[in-house]
Amino acid sequence: MTENQIYRIAARFVLTALLFVLMAGCAAAPKKIILPPPVPRDYWMEKKRKISPQKKKAVMEALEKVMLKAASGASLDSLGISTLKESVVLLENPKAAAPFIADAIEGKNSWSVRKNEPYYWKFRYWCVDMAGYLNEKKFAGMLSSIVSRGNEKNELRVRSVRTLREMKAKAVLRKLFLKMDNSAAREEIARALLVLD
Repeated sequence: MTENQIYRIAARFVLTALLFVLMAGCAAAPKKIILPPPVPRDYWMEKKRKISPQKKKAVMEALEKVMLKAASGASLDSLGISTLKESVVLLENPKAAAPFIADAIEGKNSWSVRKNEPYYWKFRYWCVDMAGYLNEKKFAGMLSSIVSRGNEKNELRVRSVRTLREMKAKAVLRKLFLKMDNSAAREEIARALLVLD
């Protein structure tokens, strides 16, 4: 082999190596496999799963007592006064109470058989009132839908607005104000926004 041939082979080797280095730098990064996000579990079901049986029992017993008092034909004022013990039970266990209050407001699970009873709206009213004290932001959407529904009693709609005010859900109240056609609810929303501003 001549000296020229050795230089050509060496130059070819160096150029090939450089080409591989350059190509490796310009090559596309390997594609990441993106897994679909896990199917979200129901928020309230997940909360219920974390509650101890003792707390669940205490909360359900308190709610049952409130339901019985609402069924007795009591006025809203007397219902609120006569259920102070039950309120204390729920306020002592707010994390345990929140999912069951949500079920009661929506008329789900164990409350679904009773939601068509004539007294059930009073029980819901009490639960909506209690929701404001439980420090759970997920109630805002639920209460907003109550205010928006035309088939709800005015008393329940107004109580929902007051609870949203207690929760300081100003953005939700502003959206409701813009689309509200019920005069009683709209007036209460206006009052709530004045208080919050």
